[in-house]
Amino acid sequence: MTGTIDGHRVRDPHGLHADAEDQVRQAASEVRRRVGDQYDDQVVQRAVREAYDEISDHAKIESFLPILVARAAEEKLGARR
Repeated sequence: MTGTIDGHRVRDPHGLHADAEDQVRQAASEVRRRVGDQYDDQVVQRAVREAYDEISDHAKIESFLPILVARAAEEKLGARR
């Protein structure tokens, strides 16, 4: 949701949080699709959250975040084997 303050477009911070959670869900879904039942759901979620926290601040194009996070999380899981 967007609005305006003093003529400037601003996004509702609640919407930003929802967008982030949606991106994390998308990434987790992609990781689960790739790794199947090799890892417990909590382990996948933790790897995805860690990857998101590391990547999201530096992302240039937000629409690529879910796939970049999924790849990074998958690498983290592979390193834990």
